Amino acid sequence: MSGVMEILLIVAIILGIFMLPRLMAKKPEGDLQSRDQGFRFTGRMRFAILGSILWAAIIAFFLEPWEGDWPLFFYIAVGPVALLWGIYWVFSGFRKKRE
Repeated sequence: MSGVMEILLIVAIILGIFMLPRLMAKKPEGDLQSRDQGFRFTGRMRFAILGSILWAAIIAFFLEPWEGDWPLFFYIAVGPVALLWGIYWVFSGFRKKRE
């Protein structure tokens, strides 16, 4: 168990090294420009994420993969979700290229 704690400590130190300078940097008061918020989740996107999580949870409830049937669980629960999100990713790339 000590190995896990050591790994978590190393991760915390690395995060501290990278995040602390950003948090401590002073920003000028006059530079309060509105930043581009980037990607925002739409209602459809939130619904798709919720559906993906619920699909995997419902399939896990019925198949009980913890009883040793992991491959079937991955084919039925994770496979379709990964396929649909991959298709969405490809089509959104084409749509951004057109815009």
